[in-house]
Amino acid sequence: MSVFSEIGLHTLLQTSKDVYIIILLRMIRLIGFGGTSLIIVLYLKEIGFREEFIGLFMTLTFLGDLVSSFLLAVTADQIGRKRVLLFSAVCMTLTGLVYGLVEDHYVLTAVAVLGILTPSGGEVGAFRSIEQSSLASLTLPQDRSDIYAWYTFLGQFCSAIGSVACGSLISYTNTTLGYSIVESYKIAFLGYTILSFISFILIMCISNKIEPNVPIAHSSSLKRGTNSEAAAGTLEATPETETTQLLPASAEVSEPVSTLEQKGFISQFLPTLHPSTYVLVVKLSLLFGLDSFASSLVPNSWQSYYIREKFHVSPATLGSIFFTTTIIAGVASLLSTSLTKRLGAVVTMVGTHLPSSIALAFIPISPSLKITLSILVIRACTQSMDVAPKHVFLAALVPDSERTAVFGWVNVVKTLGQAIGPVFVGFLTGGGMQWLTFIVASALKSTYDVGILVTFLSYNRHAQH
Repeated sequence: MSVFSEIGLHTLLQTSKDVYIIILLRMIRLIGFGGTSLIIVLYLKEIGFREEFIGLFMTLTFLGDLVSSFLLAVTADQIGRKRVLLFSAVCMTLTGLVYGLVEDHYVLTAVAVLGILTPSGGEVGAFRSIEQSSLASLTLPQDRSDIYAWYTFLGQFCSAIGSVACGSLISYTNTTLGYSIVESYKIAFLGYTILSFISFILIMCISNKIEPNVPIAHSSSLKRGTNSEAAAGTLEATPETETTQLLPASAEVSEPVSTLEQKGFISQFLPTLHPSTYVLVVKLSLLFGLDSFASSLVPNSWQSYYIREKFHVSPATLGSIFFTTTIIAGVASLLSTSLTKRLGAVVTMVGTHLPSSIALAFIPISPSLKITLSILVIRACTQSMDVAPKHVFLAALVPDSERTAVFGWVNVVKTLGQAIGPVFVGFLTGGGMQWLTFIVASALKSTYDVGILVTFLSYNRHAQH
């Protein structure tokens, strides 16, 4: 098998136009997210926000995104995935426009809560849930690991590029063109606006094939053939089994028209999940929530703070360190598609995530900067390799009609988990015990890995040779 096939490039080159647009949307969006997350705190400080209010601002932004993202995600299949994407792109465009023109504290806070702005550089809005669900609908089961791997890699790469590009833009406009630092920040937000508007135009080009229950002719996959080797490692073998093999047969039965007519106005826009799906969602929520909480104890921002305080490293050096690890993590994630085909999604998730979980525990006991950097690089080699198989796993676990709602809920749970950790990190850091966060995070992440393996190993279907 060629290298192109191993990393999924062969699949990517033969996929549909809609898949290309979705991946391009994520790339453009994360350039904007990566750039604005770099300057948002600095910008707020420059226009007179007090530090304590900046913290409250971040919390309100998180809560606003949590509510709006979930509501849009769970209603997307009823309202229309494309419509929700268009609405989200408009919100993103208006958010950037306001931040590029206005300095009023109350207006900026209100727009952050109601609009789409990321304080951390990660995904916000309903984009990710809808895109993940749509990619599952647009691709054959045996192709999903390839597509999700490139979706993950290109997004991470563009996020890193966004940070570098935004920093360079601000430096150029401030030092070369003579704009004030506040004006330079505003120009960066206007760049965010332009990227958002480009996203809106691209969404207009997506076909209705992204909508649930729309028949799709997988011409690219038919041209390649669907032999057993191509399907190895996937959770499903054929498209016909996609909505039935992991759920009871009763899950296939369409809801009677009379039942739909009896629904209230609001309930018509909410998803109807099969009871077995609820059970799976509860299990996934507990495990993914645990992993997200552990991640919130050791985000890059706090890792950089720990390294700076321990080894007295300059901010420029820290930026280079985490830019490098982000690129390494993105490139390594491409290898996950080959492992998923051979080992199955669940085994790949655990086998790649567990080493990075254990590596966290060695960071605080490292005696030198070189050893610490080596640990960070080793961890970066596997820390993102579980993302693509996780998407494959979720896509196979629930039928197409329920995917967007489940993806939306899972992302909300993960966001909630990430919101809790900073409180504990601040408390421990203030007491001179930040090293403990790495140990606790390592233990919790390892527990998550074991939990995934024990709970879902039976779903790890792959070809028998």
